[in-house]
Amino acid sequence: MLKNFTLLFVEDDNGVQEQMKMMLQDEVKEFYQAYNGEMGLQYYREKKPDLILTDINMPVLSGLDMAEAIKQIDKNQPILMLSAFDERDILLNAINIGVDGFIVKPIDMGQLNSKLEKIAWELQHKIDTENMRLQELKQKQKQELLGLYQLAHFDTLTGISNRYLFNEKLDQTIVRSNRQHTQFALFFIDLDDFKRINDTYGHKAGDHVLVSLVNSINKVIRQQDTFARIGGDEFALIVEDMGNCNRVTIEKLAEKIIHEISKPIYFEKRVIFISCSIGICRYPQDTTCKEELIHFADLAMYEVKSTGKSHFSFYEK
Repeated sequence: MLKNFTLLFVEDDNGVQEQMKMMLQDEVKEFYQAYNGEMGLQYYREKKPDLILTDINMPVLSGLDMAEAIKQIDKNQPILMLSAFDERDILLNAINIGVDGFIVKPIDMGQLNSKLEKIAWELQHKIDTENMRLQELKQKQKQELLGLYQLAHFDTLTGISNRYLFNEKLDQTIVRSNRQHTQFALFFIDLDDFKRINDTYGHKAGDHVLVSLVNSINKVIRQQDTFARIGGDEFALIVEDMGNCNRVTIEKLAEKIIHEISKPIYFEKRVIFISCSIGICRYPQDTTCKEELIHFADLAMYEVKSTGKSHFSFYEK
């Protein structure tokens, strides 16, 4: 465990310094040496060692004074003290300062290693606990960001793109179409007489119908198509990469959507039927303007509404 941590040894006796260096240098990550309390305090500020092992009686600045100065900077800094004197006042002073252990000279290396290992284990436990806390915090922040993104970009009821994300995707599709010289189609899908369902069966039934219809339409469109709820019972579909975006291919998809929507929906022992009207505008055949593209698809959809519903219509100039 000591291998993970740096150690500062503060001692004015050169012989003890060399002895301790020989015994501990290979046991720790980095072994720093200081020869008095003032030098030890400077090394602490520069190196930020994980562990400090210090003599008490030293010239310039005693080990106790150095330890007190360090504890004022960081009260959690682990410090072990060495002394040839077993004096009650010194022990009490060391305890008051907040040192983490006291070893009497001559040093029992077994006792010293045991104390150092104990402190190292406690440090590692703190590090592991903090890392776990930070990991949990990051995960929580990530989940919160994902939640905010979901709220901002997806419909809360059906789970498909909302109006905001639809507009983003439409902008991207136009840019991609211009760059790659491809074509795409925009469908506006409006449910026929949806208000009747809410009025007759309640909003819970209406929500169930919307979710069921979205699931049904998702079965016949591709994963790369952008399907969005842009209003209460209004949907939009961006269909890319369908050959040359010819009418026959688009008609087949529109017919599949109408067929899926016309299937019975079961809710609380009731059978609910609904239909839809679809308006279609093609890019760039019909227009190269985003606002016109949306407006023309909307016009085509209302053309269907005015001529019988449950069908589709292409925009015609």
